[in-house]
Amino acid sequence: MKTKYSLLLLLVASLFVACKPDNEIIPERSNLKLKISTDEVLILNEEQQNDTVLTFEWNEATEIGKEFSFTYLFQIDIADNDFKTAINPITIENGENKIGFTAGELYDYIVEKWNKSAGEIIRIEARVAAKVNGPKFMYPEVATAMATIQTYVPESQSLYILGTATPVGMDASNALKMNEISNGRIYSWSGELQQGSFKFITQPGSMLPSLNKGVEDTILVVRNTEEEPDDYFIINQPGLYYIYLSKKEMTIKTSMLKYQNVYLIGNATSAEWEIDKAIEMTSEPTNPSTFTVQTTLKAGELKMPTAKSWSAPAFRPMVADGSITDTNTQVISAGDGPNDIKWKITAEQAGTYKITLDTEHNKIYFVKI
Repeated sequence: MKTKYSLLLLLVASLFVACKPDNEIIPERSNLKLKISTDEVLILNEEQQNDTVLTFEWNEATEIGKEFSFTYLFQIDIADNDFKTAINPITIENGENKIGFTAGELYDYIVEKWNKSAGEIIRIEARVAAKVNGPKFMYPEVATAMATIQTYVPESQSLYILGTATPVGMDASNALKMNEISNGRIYSWSGELQQGSFKFITQPGSMLPSLNKGVEDTILVVRNTEEEPDDYFIINQPGLYYIYLSKKEMTIKTSMLKYQNVYLIGNATSAEWEIDKAIEMTSEPTNPSTFTVQTTLKAGELKMPTAKSWSAPAFRPMVADGSITDTNTQVISAGDGPNDIKWKITAEQAGTYKITLDTEHNKIYFVKI
């Protein structure tokens, strides 16, 4: 009798398995593979910047039923970075399982997006995710691959600013050299401009060729001959300005600044209280009102002067012995207020920090690394 009962239970169980809906039977999903066009170090060439030099290709994801389809999402990033700085996902519909990149695109990502040095050999990581479209949610199937790339070093191309708004006026032989952020592509300049106009030249002493204002204040055009329009960028309000120029995009951004420099000083820093050794913060190229620095802080005090001078205005906390957890800050000029207030770093807080100061909105962030 006991044997018959056991057989009956097995039969009932087998019926339930047989009646399990097909769309609940999930196969092992490991079919997706990502391949690259070369396993060797890919050496980029500036002359090929418009040519596709690296391709990624993948097969179809594991089949999971007729009612399901796939959309593929593709990204690349610096290797071993958990895709924290990856490019925005590129959506590719099923049936087009391939994507390619030109030498110029790879250069832009590596040097300008990921801030790697031109000519450096780096590894990038790619991933493709098969997003599942269907009657219920299912996790995507994912595949990754690595590629090793050496970027080219673009030829340096100097650029100069001149005009009635600049300190040199229209004297082309004394035009002011701009900072070349990315060779031949990205430039910046900061300094005092007065009411007037300006444009850019490529050779001191020669007004041609020049980069002039286009149809909008943010557009650049090349002027090669005297017959072409000679339109200038206009400054109406005198002050401290920052100019960010892209020859690659032929665009320009002009921003009025409150402060050109910010420094760290205090016995919480390696500079101690020696003003000549104050630690310089770096302004962000596309957001010059924001300054950053990565440095080690020890137990002690600090403030942030806007020049290597005790008489310069300085960024300080809102109260004496201010906490680095408070994101609010203020600017106090020398002699203002009853106290020389500073941030206070405790022994428990000591360590390496990335400090970000937003001078436009008076915000500061201390992030321990």
